Amino acid sequence: MNIDFVKTPFTNNPTMNIHKGPIYNQNPDEEYLEEKKRQIDLLGEKLYGETSISKNLGLVQKFSKFCNLDKERSLPEITLKVEEDFAIMHKGKMEAASICFPSGWRPREKLGKKLSVIHKPVADNQKLIKASKKISEYMTKKPIKRWVWTITTSKELSEYPDYKKPELSTFENLYFRVETQTTAPIDNLTSLFFIKVEVIPLAEVWDIRILESINSMTEDILKYKDLKKVKEFLNRI
Repeated sequence: MNIDFVKTPFTNNPTMNIHKGPIYNQNPDEEYLEEKKRQIDLLGEKLYGETSISKNLGLVQKFSKFCNLDKERSLPEITLKVEEDFAIMHKGKMEAASICFPSGWRPREKLGKKLSVIHKPVADNQKLIKASKKISEYMTKKPIKRWVWTITTSKELSEYPDYKKPELSTFENLYFRVETQTTAPIDNLTSLFFIKVEVIPLAEVWDIRILESINSMTEDILKYKDLKKVKEFLNRI
């Protein structure tokens, strides 16, 4: 895996890289879809939903059309046809979403919220919140791509808040978790937000740049990402 997105000093400042490649995987991995189904069976509507605005405007149907799917499919059915998790943004608000593999947040609770509100819990978020309106507007103009990464003791794709992660014990039970986030405009008011989660043994991607980036994180970011113990551990070995 290319980890050029791991930067030092670490920052939560938004980056908006224009994306010219495929927006989503048109040949979804069956094992990935099976894990999405397992999460839906476990948590149900905690992972997906849409607002009345989405229903009135047919935003899920617009998503289906973009992905060349049957427009009559329900949101859970669509979820199991698309490899990526996804959200539908309209006028800067998340009006529909299906997030089977959240990174420590509850998708259903964010429905109808502005991007600035969704980003509010993020540590060192001042610039991110300030740029949220601009990001939302830019998402309706051109496809963009960014990466969000962390280190975790969980090898699972889902880090739903109710799930308990294993205790840190060895380097071998650490994993590199990365979200590849890709957006696509639908019209002047609506955009799609795709999230592909990958969890890889840290040993397979290890690079000193990872430790350098962690060492440059503020205390607030280390706490938000639950990386304080990981930082201490990696600096000892």
